[in-house]
Amino acid sequence: MAQEDGLSFLKDLIDRQIPSVVDTPAKVRLWLGQIQPLFQLLTHTRVADSNVLEQQVATICSFVQGIGCSRMKRLFDFVLDLLNVWLTLPMAEMDEYGISACELSLSVLVTMIDCNTSNIIDDNYSQIVERFSSQVQFAQDSPNAFLKRQARKHLQYLWTRLGVGHSLNEDEEGKTAPGARAEFVMKEDLPGLLSADGPRHDNDHADICNIRILPTYEEITSKRYEYLPTTDPSLFHTPGIRGRLDREFRLLREDTVGQLRDAVSLQLNVMRDNSRKQNRENRSAIRTYAYEDAEVTGVDFDKNNNMEMVIRFRQPTGKKSAQQRRDWWGNSRRLQPGGLVCIVSEDGSVLFCVVADSTIAAHDQNREIEVYGGAQRPLNKPSLAGDDVFAYVHLRLVETYEKDLRQVLEWFLEESLMQQRCLVEFPGVLLPSFQHTLIALQRMSKRSNIPFEDLLVSTEQTSDSGVKMVNPPQYTTKPGFSFDLSCLVDDEAVLHHSPREPLEPQELSSHSTLDFTQSTALLNTLSRELALIQGPPGTGKSYTGEKLIKALLANRDEANLGPILCVCYTNHALDQLLVHLQREDVSIIRIGSRSKVEELESVNLRSVAQSARRTREEWSSINEQKSVINELAASIMHSIKDLSSCRSLKLLQEYLSEFHPQHHDALFEQDEEGYVPVRRDQGKLLDQWLRGGGLDDFHPRDVEVLIEVPLWDMTRSERSLLYDFWMRELSDPLIADIIEKYSEYEEAKAEREKVLHDVDLRCLHEADVVGVTTTGLARNLDFLQKLRCKVMLCEEAGEVLEAHTLTVLLPSVEHAILIGDHLQLRPQIANYDLQSASRRGARYSFDVSLFERLINPLHKTGPSLPFETLETQRRMHPSVSELIRSTLYPSLDDGGSVASYPEVYGMKRRLFWLHHESPEDQETQVDPISTSRTNAFEVAMTVSLVQHLVRQGSYGPDDIAVITPYLAQLMQLRREMGKLFEISVGERDLDEIEAFEADMSEDDGMIPQLRKPSAIKRTLLKSTRLATVDNFQGEEAKVVVISLVRSNDANRCGFLSTSNRINVLLSRAQHGMYLIGNANTYRSVDMWAKVLEILQRDGNVGEQLELQCERAVFVANLPRYKPLTRLQVRAIRTPHY
Repeated sequence: MAQEDGLSFLKDLIDRQIPSVVDTPAKVRLWLGQIQPLFQLLTHTRVADSNVLEQQVATICSFVQGIGCSRMKRLFDFVLDLLNVWLTLPMAEMDEYGISACELSLSVLVTMIDCNTSNIIDDNYSQIVERFSSQVQFAQDSPNAFLKRQARKHLQYLWTRLGVGHSLNEDEEGKTAPGARAEFVMKEDLPGLLSADGPRHDNDHADICNIRILPTYEEITSKRYEYLPTTDPSLFHTPGIRGRLDREFRLLREDTVGQLRDAVSLQLNVMRDNSRKQNRENRSAIRTYAYEDAEVTGVDFDKNNNMEMVIRFRQPTGKKSAQQRRDWWGNSRRLQPGGLVCIVSEDGSVLFCVVADSTIAAHDQNREIEVYGGAQRPLNKPSLAGDDVFAYVHLRLVETYEKDLRQVLEWFLEESLMQQRCLVEFPGVLLPSFQHTLIALQRMSKRSNIPFEDLLVSTEQTSDSGVKMVNPPQYTTKPGFSFDLSCLVDDEAVLHHSPREPLEPQELSSHSTLDFTQSTALLNTLSRELALIQGPPGTGKSYTGEKLIKALLANRDEANLGPILCVCYTNHALDQLLVHLQREDVSIIRIGSRSKVEELESVNLRSVAQSARRTREEWSSINEQKSVINELAASIMHSIKDLSSCRSLKLLQEYLSEFHPQHHDALFEQDEEGYVPVRRDQGKLLDQWLRGGGLDDFHPRDVEVLIEVPLWDMTRSERSLLYDFWMRELSDPLIADIIEKYSEYEEAKAEREKVLHDVDLRCLHEADVVGVTTTGLARNLDFLQKLRCKVMLCEEAGEVLEAHTLTVLLPSVEHAILIGDHLQLRPQIANYDLQSASRRGARYSFDVSLFERLINPLHKTGPSLPFETLETQRRMHPSVSELIRSTLYPSLDDGGSVASYPEVYGMKRRLFWLHHESPEDQETQVDPISTSRTNAFEVAMTVSLVQHLVRQGSYGPDDIAVITPYLAQLMQLRREMGKLFEISVGERDLDEIEAFEADMSEDDGMIPQLRKPSAIKRTLLKSTRLATVDNFQGEEAKVVVISLVRSNDANRCGFLSTSNRINVLLSRAQHGMYLIGNANTYRSVDMWAKVLEILQRDGNVGEQLELQCERAVFVANLPRYKPLTRLQVRAIRTPHY
C-alpha cells in the first residue's frame, strides 16, 4: 500500500471516486467496499504495533493528508456526511448511531496526528475533530459501551494534542497533561461490557461495586486474563478518584483472591484428571489441603452463629489409630475456626466458607451431655477425629448470596453424593486481611466522598518545579487561628505557628528536643493538608510523630479537631505507638482485639463501650431488633427442620394425592374407602417404578408432558426426571421461604449493629486518640465514616498498600499525615507479577505505596507532592551509617552519641564482611522447586560467631541479633543456635516457620508437631534475637550478624537484589555489624557493589574474621571456610569467662 501502486489506488479513491459519487447507495458501497477496509488496515493492532511498518504507515498517512490537508479533508468530509444520514442507511440495523464508524475514523485521525507532529497546528484537523465530537455526542444513546468509551478516549487524546498545537501556533507557553497514545488505548481489554469481546465471565463488571469478592465458578474456569489497570491514569476506564479506587480494588483482589482462583482451578483439573494429583509442577502459589468426597450431611441455624452446615469428607488419616487421629488433628492446626475453605463440585459449583467455631477435633473435647434412658452420657457430636473413615467439619458461608444459600440447601437434600466434590483448605490465607478492605473500596467507590481528591489523582495544578502546591488544613484557615506550641518547648518560651505566619524551624529546635529537620518537618506538616515525612533509619520518625500528636492535642479544642485517628498496618506498630502515648497521659482507645500488650486491654473499645450507658431510645431499638431476630431465627430453624423431612414418603403421598391423584393411585394401594393402608413395604412399588422402565437413547419428554402420561409407560430417564420434579415441588417452597427469611434476618442484624455502634461512637469522640489498624478500620468503615475526626496520622506509610491507605481517608479528615520511608521495605504482596521489581509487574507496580507514589509518581501525569526528610540519625555508628549515606541518603548526618559507641567486645573490627565461596545448599539439592534457600557453611560460621559474642558476657538480652533473608536459613539457625543458648523469634517469623514446616510435613507424610506453648516463648524473649529481614524493619540491636545465604556461579542475589531490603539489612546495627556471604555473588548488584567498595576501602572485607580479647595479648582468626571449634574458643577465653 505504501508503494507506487498502493498510493495510486489511494489517489484514485480520494481524488476521483469520492467526488464523483452522488447517490447514497453508491456512497454506502464505497464505504463498505473500500474506505472501511482501508481504515481497518491502518488501525489494525499488528500494523500499529509493528516497528517494521512504522515508516510505511507514515508514508500512507502523509499521502492521505495531501497538500494543505486537502485530501484528508475530502476523505473525512465524506465519512461525516455519511454519518449525518446514518439512521436511514441499512447499516443502522446493526449500529443505529454509527458509533463504530465514528470510532474507526477517530482512530485513523489519531494515527495521522501521531505520524506527523506538524499536523497539530493545522486548523483543518480541529474542524474535523469538532464535527466528530458532535457525532459522538449524538451517539450517546448507543448500547455499545465499549466503542463509545474508545471514541471518547480518542477524542480526549486528539483534543489534548490539538490543544498543544494551538498553543504552539499562537506562541503561548503553558503546561498541558500529556495524552495517551492511541495504540495503547486500543490494546487495553477493558472490563465487563466495555470489553470488545464482551464480559470474561459472570463476575466481570466495569463497576467494581458489582464484583463479588470471592471468585465464581465461571471466573475460576475462564481462560481470559482479568482486566488489571496499569500505572497510567489516562488509561483508566473510570476517571478521577473512582478510577483510582477501581485500580486499587482490582489489583488487591488479583493479589489475594487471584491466588484462590488459581488454586481452585488446579484442584478442578485434578478432579477431572487424577493423574495430575502428584505432579508438583501443578501446585498453586499458596498452600492448599484437599479433602475428598465432601458432602453436606446437616444444616443448622443459630441466631448468634447464623447458618452452619456439617460437611463430611473422607478421613485423611485413615491408617492411624484413634489416638493418632486425635493427635494428628490436634497438632496439625488444620481446619481451625475462622480458616478459609472452598467446596468444589465437578458440576460447576463453588462455595467459599469459613470453619465455624463449633468444629471440634475429637469427642472428648466436647463437654456437652444428653439425657438418654434416664442416664447422662456425652453428646456424640460429629468431629474431625471421631470416625476412622469420615471426618466432620462445621462451615459457614462467606457470602450469603441467594444462589449460594440455595446450593447449600439443595446439597443437603441429596439422598446420595450425586457429583464428585472436594473440600479445599487454604491454611495460609487470612480472609479478614483483604475481604474488609475490598468491601470498603467498593463502598467508597459508591459514595466517592474522599478528601484530597485533587491531590490523589492527576490534575494540571502544579508549581514550576512540577510539585503540587498543597493547601493548609481547612481548620487552620479560621480567622486568628494559630498553633500554640508551648507543649513542645523545654523552657519558658512561647511559640506560635500558623500557615499565614510560620515559625522558623531554628526557633523551634532551639527551644525543644527536636533537631532542625524534625522541627522543619513538624512545622511544614502543620501547614499542609496532606503532609509527607520521610524518616530514614534511626532519624526518629516515630518520635517526630508523637510530638506532632502532642502539638495537635494541645490545640484540639480551639480547632475542634475531635479525636486524632492513628493508623498502622500491623498490630505490633500500633501497640508501640499507643503505649508511648498512654505513658504520656494521652487518653486513647484502641479498636480491635489483636493487641498482645496488657497495658492496652483496658482501653480497648470493646471494654470501654461495655461500661458506657446507652440511651433509652437505644435500648428500645436494640430490644425491638432482638425480638425480630429471635422470631426470624425460630422460623428459619423450623423451616430447616421441615426441609430435612420434606422428601419423606408420607409427604410425597400427600403431595401426589392433592396435585397428581392419577400418579398417586398408580403408586400407592388404596382400600375400598380410598385410604392408603399402612404397610412396612409401602414404598416398594415406588422403588420398582424408579428402577423400571426401558432404556432408550432418545431425549426424555418434558415434565409438562410427563404429568399427563401414565407412570408405567415412561422410560427410566423420564421416571427419574419426573421424580426429581416432584422432589423440587416439595422442597422449593421451603427453600424459598428460608432464603427470604434469612435475608430479613441479616437486615435485622445489620440494623441492630448500627444501633450498638452508637455508643462506640460516643466513646471514640471522648478520646484524644483513636488507634486502629488499616484492616480494623476497613472492617468497621460503616460506623467509622461517622467519626468526626479532622486529623489522621499513618505510621510506616511506606509499607502500607495504597488500597489500605485510601480506606483510612474518612470523609471528615481535613489533615492527613503520612510518615514513612519509601527507600525501606515496600508493602508485601504475594503476586510477583504485580511487583515493581518484576519486568512484567512494573506496569502495575502494585507494591508501591501511596506514600511513595506521591513522592515519586509512577507516571508522568501523576501528582508529585512536597515532602520533608529527617536527616539526623541517632542509631548507627558512623562507620555503619556510611553504608546507607553513600548509597541512598547523601544528606544523612550522625547525631547524638553514635560516634562514641564502644567497640564490639571480643572483635578487632566493628564492621566486617566475611567473604567465602562455599555454595548455597540449593545448588546441590535434587528438588529445585523450593524458593527458600540455605547455606550450611554460613549456619556453622554464624553460630560460632554468635557463640563467641555471647561468651564475652558484656551483652544483655536482645543486644545481639541474627538476620537472614530466607526462612529456611532462619530455621536452620534456630535449630543449631537453640542447642547452645536461648533465642527469640518474632511472631510473624514463627507463623511463617509453622506454615513452612506444615508444607514440608505434608510432602513427607509426617505428623506435624505442635508449636511450643506461648509461655515458653515469653521466657525466650530475653535472648538473642533471630529474624528474617522483612520482619526486622523498625528493630535494632547493638550487634547484628547477617547470613546472606546466596552463593552461586550465576551471581543471583534473590531477595537481596533490591535497594529497599539492602537498606533495611544494613541499618539495624548500633555498635557493630558482621556480614557473612560470597562477595562475588552480591557484587553484581549496584548497591552491593558500592557497599563492598566502601568496606574494602577501609579494610573491612576478608576471608578471616579477627577476634580479640581486651585482657589478652593475642588475636585469633575465625578460620577461612571453617566454623570456630570449641578448642579455638577455649584458646582465646579470657579470665572473666
